[in-house]
Amino acid sequence: MITLYLVRHGQTVWNSSGKYQGRTDVALSEKGLAQAEKTVERFRSVHLDGVIASPLMRAADTARGIAETHGLPLETDSRLMELSFGDWEGKTYDEIEKIWPGMIEAMYHDAGTLKLPNGESFEDCQKRCMEAMNEIIQRGDSKSYAIVCHGAALRTIICALIHIPLARSWNLALSNASISQVNIYPGDMNMLYTLNDTSHLGELKSGS
Repeated sequence: MITLYLVRHGQTVWNSSGKYQGRTDVALSEKGLAQAEKTVERFRSVHLDGVIASPLMRAADTARGIAETHGLPLETDSRLMELSFGDWEGKTYDEIEKIWPGMIEAMYHDAGTLKLPNGESFEDCQKRCMEAMNEIIQRGDSKSYAIVCHGAALRTIICALIHIPLARSWNLALSNASISQVNIYPGDMNMLYTLNDTSHLGELKSGS
């Protein structure tokens, strides 16, 4: 069995203000830094064979302490970067709705092949993310990895691993600094063991 711990980065100022981030390299907020520290503690007693993160600083900074605690190098892979939201980046839901009426709801209800203005489709994102994930899985059996990246990217990864349509991506709740676990068994029998676990965050949970 291979164990994948899928970690979303800690909160950023743009998360708290409702702005879409995508490829924009936004730093962790004060709360996000505190969430990252809690996440490090959560993994302290968990065996890991590797820590792999998106190179965007909100993900890399969430992952760095996990790697250091385990005496592992922090690996970064640009294929794990967030979905490119294109022209939507830096804008809120209401701002997007005003310029592109109905398009944001179409994305939420059927991510599928919808391509964002000057951005990516969820299929684009899933293809590159799964190239990276499949390489990690192929490193060998009986391994455990922490994969630290982003909300939309992680949704596409989970959909691929447990064979559900991308149209259901937004049915998966993924809070900042949450941990989801997928176990990879022989014969392509993959199990979503936990989703959106934030129990380690205490009062630092999203919305707290």
